[in-house]
Amino acid sequence: MKKSISFRKRVRARLIVLVFIGVHAFSLSGAEQFVTKEALLQNVVRDVIVPGYQDLSAKCHALSIAAEDFGKAPTQESLEKARKAWVDASLASRRIQWLQIGPIADREYIASFCYAKVLPVRIEGAINSARTLDEAYLEELGATAKGLFALEYLLFDPLGDPAPEGNRARKPALDLFSPAESSRRREYVVALAKDLDAKANQLVNDWTASGDQAAAAKFVAGGQESLNRLVNNLAQHTELILERRLNFVLELPQPISRQLGRIENSLSGTSQQSAVALLQGAQKLYRGNDATGLEGYLKGLNAPLAERMRGQFEQAVIAVQAIGAPLEQVVITNRPVIASGCEKARSLEILCKTDLASALGVTITFNSGDGD
Repeated sequence: MKKSISFRKRVRARLIVLVFIGVHAFSLSGAEQFVTKEALLQNVVRDVIVPGYQDLSAKCHALSIAAEDFGKAPTQESLEKARKAWVDASLASRRIQWLQIGPIADREYIASFCYAKVLPVRIEGAINSARTLDEAYLEELGATAKGLFALEYLLFDPLGDPAPEGNRARKPALDLFSPAESSRRREYVVALAKDLDAKANQLVNDWTASGDQAAAAKFVAGGQESLNRLVNNLAQHTELILERRLNFVLELPQPISRQLGRIENSLSGTSQQSAVALLQGAQKLYRGNDATGLEGYLKGLNAPLAERMRGQFEQAVIAVQAIGAPLEQVVITNRPVIASGCEKARSLEILCKTDLASALGVTITFNSGDGD
């Protein structure tokens, strides 16, 4: 009788062990499937790229409406609404700026959303031209006279000294739109905003299209090649945040008032907000939705590194948020807080270029220091 009871206990114990092993194996199987390259790339499209472009499209559409309202009735109130819409669109663009591959590159749209080196003389020349402001003419203008940064130049008041046009100071923005002869300037603002609206909407359509030749399908099918390009984009992006945004202002010669034209988004007063948005976009790529981004894949390869990466992203975002005001102001009043942001951003950059790339089997191929 005792042998029978003992036998039954052993059988029951083995069954419990087998059930545990089965459940554990099932959960491991699910985890392994969750972190395959294919699942990772699908998650990045679904949770990061598509929502990023949808947000950009919505903000650009709102900017187009605000620009049109301002063009019809250029008042201080309508100008402020257009400026707010521009800031929203600009920050949305920054949050997806890490992505420099796919349709935005294929369609040559990168400059419209990212290129900061607009030329006032080219913009004013287009405004004074007799050419019809149609799509063909906008394409001819090139990156220095259109896009988000051209709109920043047109909508915001000039800052600093010397004036952008030499010895002659430019008037406040509203004064340039108010006279009856300023209709061409108003039309130009509306045309540029509508151009951004159309391009952002096209990018959404590209990434949500179905079929084997659609952007999402090709990206997922790319496997390791897509992962390589993704991590290279991320590594270059973190370098850009450090060198072109944070460290750049620390190295500018005094007085800063003479260097404002070299600081991106100083005209709109959003240089620090822009740096935060750039970091948050990179963080979104890493985290996805509840670790569905690179983090979820990395956990299956190197869980401690995945946690280090998450912590470094959080520290970098918090440090740059702590700057708390436009970079061109804080660099005069509180340089150490920018230096702290640089330190955290540099640690993040190094992790992306070394440990993360190594763990994911990626070779960093871009030329360091190239910028955007």
